[in-house]
Amino acid sequence: MKTTRVGIIGVGSIALAAHLPSYAARQDVEVVAFADPEVERVSAAAAAFAKETGRPRPCVYGSAEEMLASESLDAVSICTPNTSHVHLALKALDAGVHVLLEKPMATQLDQAQALVDKVTESGKVLMVGMSHRYRDDVAVMKRYVEAGDLGQVYYAKTRILRRRGTPKGWFTDKAVSGGGPLLDIGVHALDVTWWLMGKPEVKSVSGFLYQGIGNDKLDFIQTWKAKAQGNENNEIYTTEDFASAFIRFANGSVLQLEVSWAINGPEDDALQVDLFGAQGGMSLHPLRFYSTAHGVLTSTTPSVGMGPLYQREIDHFLECVHTGAPPCSDVAQGRDVVHMLVAIAASSEQGREITF
Repeated sequence: MKTTRVGIIGVGSIALAAHLPSYAARQDVEVVAFADPEVERVSAAAAAFAKETGRPRPCVYGSAEEMLASESLDAVSICTPNTSHVHLALKALDAGVHVLLEKPMATQLDQAQALVDKVTESGKVLMVGMSHRYRDDVAVMKRYVEAGDLGQVYYAKTRILRRRGTPKGWFTDKAVSGGGPLLDIGVHALDVTWWLMGKPEVKSVSGFLYQGIGNDKLDFIQTWKAKAQGNENNEIYTTEDFASAFIRFANGSVLQLEVSWAINGPEDDALQVDLFGAQGGMSLHPLRFYSTAHGVLTSTTPSVGMGPLYQREIDHFLECVHTGAPPCSDVAQGRDVVHMLVAIAASSEQGREITF
C-alpha cells in the first residue's frame, strides 16, 4: 500500500478540526509537514498531533515555499486566509503537488480563471473544499433530484443566519478575507444549493451586502476564536455582517440566498436548503421530501444524518489523487461559484442587477 505524503499549509481552526483528524484516520497517509508563519504555535500543534495520534511529528516550516522546496510531497491541504488561496495553490501546482484548497477558491474572478488554466496545464488534481457536498443527507437529496422525484426544480432557498456568530481574527479584515459571511458561510450555502439544482448556467445576479451590527460587545456570547495572532478581538471590522442574493439561471429557475454573522432576528445557524419542484420538494435540516400520492399530500423523512462529512471529503480527495478521477467539487465549478460571489458583491456596491 503506497503512502501518500501530505503537507498542511496554514494550521488554523479548519486544519486542526477537520483536515488533520481526517488524514490521521487513514493508514495510507503520512502528514509530514506543516507550513505557517507562526512557527512557535504550530510547532506545539505538531507535537500535540504526534502525541495524540502516535504518528511521527510533522516538520514545521515558516512558509509554504520552504516546505515545498524541502519536502517530497504528494499532496497539500491549503487552509489559509482567503486572499492567499490562489497564490499558494499555484505554488503547489508548480511543485507538482495535488491540492485540496479550502473555500472560497479565490476572491477575484481573474485569479480563479488563472487557477483553472494552471490545473489544466499541470494535470494535477485541485479539489475545492466544499464540505457540505460530502454530507450524507445532502447525498440523499442529490439522489432524489437526479432520480427526477422533484421534477424541474424551479425555485430554491438557502440560508445560514447566525444571531451573533462573528468569528474572531482575520475573517473581519476584508484585505485578508476578501469579504464577510458571504465568503465564509455563504459560499457553502450557495455552492451546495446550486450543485443540487444541477449547476445551472447563471443569467443574472442581484445582491445586497450590509454591515448592520458590526463588532458589538455582548456578554455570554461564544464564537469561533482566532488561532492566528492579530485581530484577535476584531479591532479591524471592514466586512459586511449580512448578505442576500437573488440569482436567475438560464433554464428559468431562481435561487434566493441569505447569510449572516450577526442579525437581530431568529437564529438559524445550521445550513438550510429548500428545493421546490413541479413533482416534489425537499428540505434540509431536517431532511424531508414533500409530494403527493393517491390524491393526498404526503411528506417523508429519510432516515439519514449529516455523517462524517470531513472524512468523506478527505477520502474523496485521496481517491482522486490515486486514480486521477476528477473531484466532485473541481476547479471549474470553484471558478463558477467565485463568479457568483463576486457578482453578488458587485451588485450590492453598484446598486444594480449584474447580467452574465
